[in-house]
Amino acid sequence: MSFVVHDPRGGRVAAAPALAARPKTLAGLKLGVLDNTKEQADILLGRAAHLLAQDGAQPVFAQKPSFSRVAPPEVIEQLAMCDIVITGLGG
Repeated sequence: MSFVVHDPRGGRVAAAPALAARPKTLAGLKLGVLDNTKEQADILLGRAAHLLAQDGAQPVFAQKPSFSRVAPPEVIEQLAMCDIVITGLGG
């Protein structure tokens, strides 16, 4: 009897994406803040947004309905109008 073992990790290797250029200043930039609804993500992101607002960023908050699902189109559209976007994981 023989067995076929499949590697669940796959075999594709993707090139690392290029990083976006950092803005010289945050003054006047719309800062998208995406809350993924994980525990305490709102606290972490709220604090980060507060600190970045002190440097002139204008926070725009958005929230996914569930951390396990992709953001719905209306959330993506809201964040697409921002100059920069941050997100993070909760604990």
